[in-house]
Amino acid sequence: MIRGLRLIAALAAAGLLGAAAVVTFGLYNVSAQVGHWPGVSWVLHETFRNSVRLRAPAPAEVPDLSDPALVRLGERHYASACSPCHAAPGVERTATMRAMVPQPPHLADAVEQWAPEELHWIIQNGIKMSGMPAWPARHRGDEVWAVVAYLVAVRQGRAPPAAKEDGCGGCHGTVARHVPRLDIHTEAYLAKALRDFIAGTRASGIMQQAVSGMTPEEADEIAGRLAASPVVPGGAAASAPAEGEALARRGTGDVPACAACHGPGASRARPGTPALAGQGRAYLAAQLRLWRAGHRGGSEVMAAAARRLTDDQIDALAAWYAALPPAKGPG
Repeated sequence: MIRGLRLIAALAAAGLLGAAAVVTFGLYNVSAQVGHWPGVSWVLHETFRNSVRLRAPAPAEVPDLSDPALVRLGERHYASACSPCHAAPGVERTATMRAMVPQPPHLADAVEQWAPEELHWIIQNGIKMSGMPAWPARHRGDEVWAVVAYLVAVRQGRAPPAAKEDGCGGCHGTVARHVPRLDIHTEAYLAKALRDFIAGTRASGIMQQAVSGMTPEEADEIAGRLAASPVVPGGAAASAPAEGEALARRGTGDVPACAACHGPGASRARPGTPALAGQGRAYLAAQLRLWRAGHRGGSEVMAAAARRLTDDQIDALAAWYAALPPAKGPG
């Protein structure tokens, strides 16, 4: 028994010495031209697949991925952030991408291998030593579902053609519900929002990708151009919950009145305060939940107010503001 234990210990010590020699003297060739030693690729791939399966969200957490607006938003982000490595439907990867080790799978191949919840985990977390980055905004798993929706649409053969409009209009002009309308905002608000995304003080993997390489001065110029656009009229929704109006106009003992800063008839609005009247319902609800979870910053008043809101109150507020006729600014 003792002799066997000594043999095991000796083999373990020899293995450690061998590993130390490989590391210390550079014996393992890291060149992408020669690839891995036999068996290493299989071990890494199996580890990758089993790790994802263990940590992926439950299937019950997958939202409605058939939402055309969600698919379109995912397509817009994929086109700018993902297609350089994984290409697009009907487009081959570049020679440089095919020379990577491991080689990033073509979009058509990647979507066949994983369930939606597994795709979500991969996109949000990235994969070590593979070139696959994590989502730029750590706590914005809600945004990741847009890309998953697009990938599932590709697999099912219902992906939309690439949008013809680029820049801000690529998302804000073609996507409904999941992105904000910009025509109701003032130049001060838009400039602050863009500068916050550039600085990383406001988290959004989609927007942080969109402003990559943008300077603060360019952000101010874009904000001025967007703010100069006229407000697109829209009819009020048929039903606006009375509880939403009551909460917005009067607040509660814990939650200050939203209308005091955001309107309508704002009395305490400051430069950079966003307009809410006529904004998208789903977008407003999502932002309030981000404030409540502590994933948005920059305003202690908003953080404190949102922490005290229930899901029902958030939905009522979002529905009421979305039902208002759109107007420029919070006044």
